[in-house]
Amino acid sequence: MPTTSPLNELRVFVGIDWGGSHHQLCVVDDAGARRRQVRLAHDVAGLAQLDQELGQFGTRLPVAVERAEGLLVEHLHARGQVVYPVSPRIAARARERYRVASSKDDVFDAFVLADTLRHEHAHWRPLPACSPLLAELRALTRDRDRLLATQQRTEAQLRAILEAYHPAVARLFSSIDRQVTLAFIADYPTPQAAAVVGEQRMARFLARTRYTGRVKPEVLVERLRANLLTGAPGTVAGKATPHWSSPSCWGCSTSNWPTTTTPSPWPSHATPTRPSSPASPASDRSGPRCCWPRSAKTAPTTPWSRSCWPRPAWPR
Repeated sequence: MPTTSPLNELRVFVGIDWGGSHHQLCVVDDAGARRRQVRLAHDVAGLAQLDQELGQFGTRLPVAVERAEGLLVEHLHARGQVVYPVSPRIAARARERYRVASSKDDVFDAFVLADTLRHEHAHWRPLPACSPLLAELRALTRDRDRLLATQQRTEAQLRAILEAYHPAVARLFSSIDRQVTLAFIADYPTPQAAAVVGEQRMARFLARTRYTGRVKPEVLVERLRANLLTGAPGTVAGKATPHWSSPSCWGCSTSNWPTTTTPSPWPSHATPTRPSSPASPASDRSGPRCCWPRSAKTAPTTPWSRSCWPRPAWPR
Protein backbone atom coordinates (compact mmCIF):
# COMPACT_ATOMS: atom_id res chain seq x y z
CA MET A 1 0.00 0.00 0.00
CA PRO A 2 1.58 3.34 -1.03
CA THR A 3 2.34 5.83 1.68
CA THR A 4 0.48 9.13 1.76
CA SER A 5 2.51 12.10 0.61
CA PRO A 6 2.34 15.29 2.72
CA LEU A 7 1.71 17.19 -0.51
CA ASN A 8 -1.73 17.31 -2.01
CA GLU A 9 -2.69 15.59 -5.24
CA LEU A 10 -3.26 18.87 -7.10
CA ARG A 11 0.39 19.82 -6.58
CA VAL A 12 -0.10 23.38 -5.49
CA PHE A 13 2.24 25.32 -3.22
CA VAL A 14 1.23 28.09 -0.87
CA GLY A 15 3.19 31.10 0.27
CA ILE A 16 1.97 33.47 2.99
CA ASP A 17 3.62 36.80 3.69
CA TRP A 18 2.44 37.30 7.25
CA GLY A 19 1.85 40.61 8.98
CA GLY A 20 0.47 42.03 12.19
CA SER A 21 -2.83 43.10 10.69
CA HIS A 22 -2.95 41.43 7.26
CA HIS A 23 -1.54 38.39 5.47
CA GLN A 24 -0.89 38.02 1.76
CA LEU A 25 -1.72 34.60 0.31
CA CYS A 26 -0.34 33.22 -2.95
CA VAL A 27 -0.98 29.77 -4.43
CA VAL A 28 1.05 28.48 -7.38
CA ASP A 29 0.68 25.20 -9.25
CA ASP A 30 3.37 22.70 -10.21
CA ALA A 31 4.24 24.77 -13.28
CA GLY A 32 4.70 28.00 -11.33
CA ALA A 33 1.48 29.66 -12.49
CA ARG A 34 -0.39 31.71 -9.91
CA ARG A 35 -3.67 30.02 -9.09
CA ARG A 36 -4.84 32.32 -6.30
CA GLN A 37 -3.70 35.59 -4.79
CA VAL A 38 -5.60 37.36 -2.02
CA ARG A 39 -5.06 39.63 0.97
CA LEU A 40 -6.51 38.45 4.28
CA ALA A 41 -7.08 40.25 7.55
CA HIS A 42 -5.58 38.91 10.74
CA ASP A 43 -8.85 38.40 12.57
CA VAL A 44 -11.53 35.76 12.94
CA ALA A 45 -13.10 36.49 9.57
CA GLY A 46 -9.72 36.63 7.83
CA LEU A 47 -8.56 33.27 9.15
CA ALA A 48 -11.91 31.73 8.25
CA GLN A 49 -11.46 33.09 4.71
CA LEU A 50 -7.95 31.58 4.68
CA ASP A 51 -9.44 28.18 5.43
CA GLN A 52 -11.93 28.59 2.60
CA GLU A 53 -9.24 29.66 0.14
CA LEU A 54 -7.00 26.72 0.99
CA GLY A 55 -9.92 24.30 1.07
CA GLN A 56 -10.50 24.87 -2.64
CA PHE A 57 -7.20 23.14 -3.41
CA GLY A 58 -7.46 20.16 -1.09
CA THR A 59 -6.01 19.19 2.25
CA ARG A 60 -2.52 19.00 3.73
CA LEU A 61 -1.22 21.75 1.51
CA PRO A 62 2.45 22.72 1.74
CA VAL A 63 2.58 26.26 3.12
CA ALA A 64 5.72 28.40 3.31
CA VAL A 65 5.69 31.18 5.89
CA GLU A 66 8.52 33.31 7.19
CA ARG A 67 8.17 32.31 10.82
CA ALA A 68 7.98 29.22 13.03
CA GLU A 69 5.58 30.36 15.75
CA GLY A 70 2.54 32.49 16.30
CA LEU A 71 -1.21 32.34 15.85
CA LEU A 72 -1.02 31.98 12.09
CA VAL A 73 1.31 28.97 12.25
CA GLU A 74 -0.75 27.33 14.98
CA HIS A 75 -3.93 27.94 12.99
CA LEU A 76 -2.44 26.27 9.92
CA HIS A 77 -1.29 23.31 11.99
CA ALA A 78 -4.72 22.96 13.57
CA ARG A 79 -6.26 22.78 10.08
CA GLY A 80 -3.89 20.03 9.04
CA GLN A 81 -1.67 22.04 6.69
CA VAL A 82 2.03 21.21 6.23
CA VAL A 83 3.96 24.29 7.36
CA TYR A 84 7.47 25.01 6.10
CA PRO A 85 9.11 27.76 8.15
CA VAL A 86 11.44 29.84 5.99
CA SER A 87 14.38 31.66 7.50
CA PRO A 88 14.40 35.42 6.80
CA ARG A 89 17.89 35.03 5.33
CA ILE A 90 16.73 32.35 2.92
CA ALA A 91 13.71 34.45 1.99
CA ALA A 92 15.93 37.46 1.31
CA ARG A 93 18.24 35.42 -0.93
CA ALA A 94 15.22 33.94 -2.71
CA ARG A 95 13.85 37.40 -3.51
CA GLU A 96 17.14 38.30 -5.19
CA ARG A 97 16.59 35.46 -7.66
CA TYR A 98 13.44 37.16 -8.94
CA ARG A 99 14.08 40.86 -8.46
CA VAL A 100 17.17 42.97 -7.81
CA ALA A 101 15.31 45.83 -6.14
CA SER A 102 14.84 45.42 -2.39
CA SER A 103 11.54 47.29 -2.18
CA LYS A 104 8.92 45.75 0.10
CA ASP A 105 6.00 44.17 -1.77
CA ASP A 106 3.69 41.77 0.07
CA VAL A 107 2.25 40.31 -3.13
CA PHE A 108 5.68 39.65 -4.56
CA ASP A 109 7.01 38.25 -1.28
CA ALA A 110 4.13 35.78 -1.01
CA PHE A 111 4.76 34.61 -4.57
CA VAL A 112 8.48 34.16 -3.90
CA LEU A 113 7.72 32.00 -0.87
CA ALA A 114 5.28 29.85 -2.81
CA ASP A 115 7.50 29.46 -5.88
CA THR A 116 10.61 28.80 -3.81
CA LEU A 117 8.72 26.13 -1.92
CA ARG A 118 7.81 24.58 -5.28
CA HIS A 119 11.50 24.19 -6.09
CA GLU A 120 12.90 23.40 -2.66
CA HIS A 121 10.21 21.47 -0.79
CA ALA A 122 12.06 18.19 -1.25
CA HIS A 123 15.05 19.64 0.63
CA TRP A 124 13.14 21.45 3.36
CA ARG A 125 11.83 19.92 6.54
CA PRO A 126 8.25 20.72 7.55
CA LEU A 127 7.54 22.09 10.99
CA PRO A 128 6.15 19.31 13.19
CA ALA A 129 2.97 19.97 15.12
CA CYS A 130 3.62 20.22 18.86
CA SER A 131 1.80 18.46 21.64
CA PRO A 132 0.19 20.77 24.22
CA LEU A 133 2.98 20.09 26.71
CA LEU A 134 5.74 20.76 24.17
CA ALA A 135 3.96 23.91 22.97
CA GLU A 136 3.79 25.16 26.56
CA LEU A 137 7.49 24.46 27.09
CA ARG A 138 8.45 26.24 23.87
CA ALA A 139 6.33 29.26 24.77
CA LEU A 140 7.98 29.50 28.18
CA THR A 141 11.52 29.17 26.85
CA ARG A 142 10.97 31.63 24.00
CA ASP A 143 9.50 34.24 26.33
CA ARG A 144 12.36 33.70 28.75
CA ASP A 145 14.90 34.16 25.97
CA ARG A 146 13.20 37.39 24.93
CA LEU A 147 13.22 38.67 28.52
CA LEU A 148 16.91 37.87 28.87
CA ALA A 149 17.70 39.57 25.57
CA THR A 150 15.78 42.67 26.69
CA GLN A 151 17.62 42.62 30.00
CA GLN A 152 21.00 42.39 28.27
CA ARG A 153 20.17 45.32 25.99
CA THR A 154 19.08 47.39 29.00
CA GLU A 155 22.26 46.51 30.86
CA ALA A 156 24.32 47.53 27.84
CA GLN A 157 22.53 50.88 27.65
CA LEU A 158 23.09 51.55 31.35
CA ARG A 159 26.75 50.58 31.11
CA ALA A 160 27.26 52.89 28.11
CA ILE A 161 25.77 55.80 30.06
CA LEU A 162 27.92 55.14 33.10
CA GLU A 163 31.11 54.71 31.09
CA ALA A 164 30.50 58.14 29.58
CA TYR A 165 30.61 60.02 32.89
CA HIS A 166 30.62 57.74 36.00
CA PRO A 167 32.53 54.50 35.27
CA ALA A 168 33.28 53.74 38.92
CA VAL A 169 29.77 52.40 39.50
CA ALA A 170 30.07 50.01 36.56
CA ARG A 171 33.22 48.52 38.09
CA LEU A 172 32.26 48.60 41.75
CA PHE A 173 30.20 45.43 42.13
CA SER A 174 30.16 42.08 40.34
CA SER A 175 27.48 43.09 37.84
CA ILE A 176 25.79 46.24 36.74
CA ASP A 177 22.27 44.82 37.03
CA ARG A 178 22.47 43.95 40.72
CA GLN A 179 20.13 45.52 43.23
CA VAL A 180 23.03 47.06 45.09
CA THR A 181 24.39 48.66 41.90
CA LEU A 182 21.07 50.32 41.09
CA ALA A 183 20.83 51.50 44.68
CA PHE A 184 24.31 53.03 44.51
CA ILE A 185 23.40 54.87 41.30
CA ALA A 186 20.29 56.27 42.95
CA ASP A 187 22.20 57.46 46.04
CA TYR A 188 25.34 58.69 44.27
CA PRO A 189 24.41 59.55 40.66
CA THR A 190 27.56 61.64 40.00
CA PRO A 191 31.29 61.16 40.62
CA GLN A 192 31.19 64.22 42.89
CA ALA A 193 28.54 62.59 45.07
CA ALA A 194 30.40 59.27 45.16
CA ALA A 195 33.68 60.98 46.16
CA VAL A 196 32.41 61.51 49.72
CA VAL A 197 31.87 57.78 50.33
CA GLY A 198 34.17 56.42 53.00
CA GLU A 199 34.38 53.08 54.73
CA GLN A 200 31.71 53.86 57.33
CA ARG A 201 29.29 55.28 54.82
CA MET A 202 29.88 52.34 52.50
CA ALA A 203 29.27 49.93 55.38
CA ARG A 204 25.96 51.61 56.21
CA PHE A 205 24.98 51.56 52.56
CA LEU A 206 25.72 47.84 52.25
CA ALA A 207 23.73 47.06 55.38
CA ARG A 208 20.74 49.07 54.22
CA THR A 209 20.69 47.43 50.77
CA ARG A 210 21.24 43.93 52.21
CA TYR A 211 24.42 43.39 50.27
CA THR A 212 25.18 39.66 50.11
CA GLY A 213 28.58 39.86 48.46
CA ARG A 214 31.77 38.93 50.24
CA VAL A 215 33.73 42.08 49.43
CA LYS A 216 34.53 44.19 52.46
CA PRO A 217 33.56 47.89 52.55
CA GLU A 218 37.18 49.06 52.61
CA VAL A 219 37.90 47.07 49.45
CA LEU A 220 34.87 48.57 47.71
CA VAL A 221 35.91 52.08 48.72
CA GLU A 222 39.39 51.50 47.34
CA ARG A 223 37.92 50.14 44.13
CA LEU A 224 35.58 53.11 43.90
CA ARG A 225 38.31 55.70 44.31
CA ALA A 226 40.59 53.96 41.82
CA ASN A 227 37.93 54.27 39.12
CA LEU A 228 36.42 57.61 40.10
CA LEU A 229 36.75 59.25 36.70
CA THR A 230 34.45 62.05 35.63
CA GLY A 231 33.41 63.79 32.45
CA ALA A 232 33.03 67.45 31.64
CA PRO A 233 30.57 69.38 33.83
CA GLY A 234 28.05 69.59 31.02
CA THR A 235 28.27 65.87 30.32
CA VAL A 236 27.83 65.03 34.00
CA ALA A 237 24.85 67.35 34.31
CA GLY A 238 23.23 65.89 31.22
CA LYS A 239 23.88 62.26 32.10
CA ALA A 240 22.97 62.42 35.77
CA THR A 241 19.40 63.51 35.19
CA PRO A 242 16.69 62.24 37.56
CA HIS A 243 14.89 60.69 34.58
CA TRP A 244 17.33 57.84 34.03
CA SER A 245 19.22 57.71 37.33
CA SER A 246 16.05 56.69 39.17
CA PRO A 247 15.55 52.90 39.43
CA SER A 248 12.01 53.35 38.10
CA CYS A 249 13.56 54.15 34.72
CA TRP A 250 15.09 50.66 34.67
CA GLY A 251 11.95 48.69 35.50
CA CYS A 252 12.00 49.19 39.23
CA SER A 253 9.19 51.55 40.11
CA THR A 254 8.84 52.35 43.81
CA SER A 255 5.21 53.35 43.37
CA ASN A 256 4.25 49.69 43.58
CA TRP A 257 6.10 49.17 46.84
CA PRO A 258 3.91 47.87 49.68
CA THR A 259 3.45 49.82 52.88
CA THR A 260 4.24 48.31 56.24
CA THR A 261 0.52 47.98 57.05
CA THR A 262 -0.20 45.73 54.06
CA PRO A 263 0.13 41.99 54.75
CA SER A 264 2.71 40.42 52.45
CA PRO A 265 1.98 37.22 50.50
CA TRP A 266 5.72 36.60 50.05
CA PRO A 267 7.77 34.25 52.22
CA SER A 268 9.41 35.95 55.16
CA HIS A 269 12.92 35.37 53.80
CA ALA A 270 12.05 37.07 50.48
CA THR A 271 9.88 39.94 51.72
CA PRO A 272 11.66 43.26 51.13
CA THR A 273 11.27 46.00 53.73
CA ARG A 274 11.43 49.74 53.45
CA PRO A 275 14.86 50.95 54.60
CA SER A 276 14.72 53.39 57.48
CA SER A 277 18.26 53.79 58.75
CA PRO A 278 18.71 57.29 60.23
CA ALA A 279 22.45 56.99 59.73
CA SER A 280 22.12 56.35 56.02
CA PRO A 281 23.24 59.18 53.71
CA ALA A 282 20.00 58.76 51.78
CA SER A 283 17.66 58.28 54.76
CA ASP A 284 15.49 61.16 53.59
CA ARG A 285 14.58 59.27 50.43
CA SER A 286 11.40 57.24 50.47
CA GLY A 287 11.17 53.71 49.19
CA PRO A 288 13.73 51.04 48.43
CA ARG A 289 16.09 51.08 45.52
CA CYS A 290 14.91 47.85 43.97
CA CYS A 291 11.69 45.91 44.19
CA TRP A 292 12.72 42.30 43.82
CA PRO A 293 15.90 40.61 45.09
CA ARG A 294 17.99 38.47 42.75
CA SER A 295 17.71 35.45 45.01
CA ALA A 296 13.92 35.42 45.06
CA LYS A 297 12.32 32.52 43.23
CA THR A 298 8.69 33.38 43.81
CA ALA A 299 6.91 35.71 41.41
CA PRO A 300 5.25 38.70 43.10
CA THR A 301 1.48 38.82 43.16
CA THR A 302 -1.03 41.56 43.75
CA PRO A 303 -1.03 44.31 44.91
CA TRP A 304 2.43 44.63 43.34
CA SER A 305 2.79 44.94 39.61
CA ARG A 306 5.05 42.85 37.40
CA SER A 307 6.54 46.14 36.23
CA CYS A 308 8.66 46.22 39.39
CA TRP A 309 10.68 43.17 38.42
CA PRO A 310 14.25 44.32 37.71
CA ARG A 311 15.12 40.86 36.34
CA PRO A 312 13.30 37.82 34.96
CA ALA A 313 11.74 35.69 37.69
CA TRP A 314 13.72 32.59 36.71
CA PRO A 315 16.77 31.87 38.85
CA ARG A 316 20.16 31.64 37.22
